[in-house]
Amino acid sequence: MPQFIQHNPLCLASSSPRRQMFLKKYGLKFECRSPKINETPEKNETARNFVKRMASEKASEVQRRFSNLPENVIILSGDTIVFFDDTILGKPENAQHARTMLKQLSGQTHQIFSGFSILDTVSGEEISDVICTEVRFQKLHDEILEWYINSGEAFGKAGAYSIQGLGTILVESIRGSYNNVVGFPIECIITHLTANAWISFAEPEKTEVAA
Repeated sequence: MPQFIQHNPLCLASSSPRRQMFLKKYGLKFECRSPKINETPEKNETARNFVKRMASEKASEVQRRFSNLPENVIILSGDTIVFFDDTILGKPENAQHARTMLKQLSGQTHQIFSGFSILDTVSGEEISDVICTEVRFQKLHDEILEWYINSGEAFGKAGAYSIQGLGTILVESIRGSYNNVVGFPIECIITHLTANAWISFAEPEKTEVAA
């Protein structure tokens, strides 16, 4: 049963399986296009400004590079970083790098910043925002560190962990949006999509009660 009625085609400016998962969860149909942009922070650029700029540039680049998109498409994009001690933690290069990152985060609170952009290709209107979630790690002893690194999950993940995977047991608490930590604050995005009538809520089917 559809959860939403789409009034515009959607394009996800990302190849992220996690971002695709969020849209599929709500029955939304979309195309995927992978942007190619320079993802280097500018000098003295704040983490908040960086992810907002990245999300906006990804949406604009997809609109510019892919001329075969539907003319009334809504482009969705996002960028997520792990931020700790005034440093953006990227993806670990090897096991030792992952171990160093996780030891940094052990027993500490770090921030997850996600910028998102919603681009209306007809009007040129762009909605963008940044969501921040605070994540506190448990104190990680050597046994759990080695177990997690050996699982392989740390690789390819910013900050060397995945909260929706095995890495959930590394986390003591979060303050803010869980979806944001996964990589896409879908609750904010759906709100904007419905408010602008790009999608609308489907009427639930009525179930007849037997006499």
